[in-house]
Amino acid sequence: MGLEQHSYDIHRNLYAGTKTQQELAVYKQWFDRYTVDLWRHLRMLSVLDAFLDHHLQARWLTVGDGRFGTSATYINRKGGKALASDIDVSLLEIARQEQMIPDFALANAENLPFDDNTFEYAYCKQSYHHFPRPALAVYEMLRVSSEAIVFTEPHEFYPAPFTRNILQSVKHAGKRLFGKVNVHHDTGNYETIGNYVYAISVREFEKMALGLGLPAMAYKKFQDVYIPGVEQEMVESAGPLMKKIKKALRRNRMLNFLKVAEPNTIQMILFKNKPGTQIIADLKRNGYTYTVLPQNPHPVS
Repeated sequence: MGLEQHSYDIHRNLYAGTKTQQELAVYKQWFDRYTVDLWRHLRMLSVLDAFLDHHLQARWLTVGDGRFGTSATYINRKGGKALASDIDVSLLEIARQEQMIPDFALANAENLPFDDNTFEYAYCKQSYHHFPRPALAVYEMLRVSSEAIVFTEPHEFYPAPFTRNILQSVKHAGKRLFGKVNVHHDTGNYETIGNYVYAISVREFEKMALGLGLPAMAYKKFQDVYIPGVEQEMVESAGPLMKKIKKALRRNRMLNFLKVAEPNTIQMILFKNKPGTQIIADLKRNGYTYTVLPQNPHPVS
């Protein structure tokens, strides 16, 4: 059995231990109760607004959306037409029964069961880093989408900003002086189920986009903090968890400013076709870096 097959088998039963009724009670009302957890996820889902505002009724595929299809629900509520998909559809079946989503698809992100350009857009939130062969998922999402693919994922922390590099160099020199081993920065960056954690970087996706001859890309880095219990606390209560999260976000932003750390989350967009001027303007207005990519000067005839 290959490592990727082992990963697929595990993720096909990802939600087997879920306390279904307890979670269902939360997610059936998720978009109707302004909890701190919803506040967090709306910050992630906001990357979709520029497309939803200017391309109503567009067809979307949400990839790795197995926890009740929340990404698809957001898109549908904003006027799009989204199909939720996952390799484990146990919670998606319940979501359809409860009329939370109109439909779903059983789909391996690395081998999507759809024809070319079936959708205008594909979106993957917090799932890409779990895939055993994630580059295949990028190519598959591009294949089944005609306009763009969008990700909200953990952001690669290495290479670190120059200030942190200096501090690391001093730390490593001290270890060498005392004969200790300098562990590689990615050592141990594995989930307990055995998957390597594929956090993404701008350069990584830029290289894929250049290799595929894509016209443009856009991205935005930001901080996210999760504290257990945010699923129950309401934003308007200004409770202790919201205060802790905002304090942590301020601390992390200061570390970013001092070049000691990088933002821990990134929203990444790869365009298959150049977007309209309104979408570009909206992205820039909301803090995204939009880049027109150079085209191959030696096209294949």
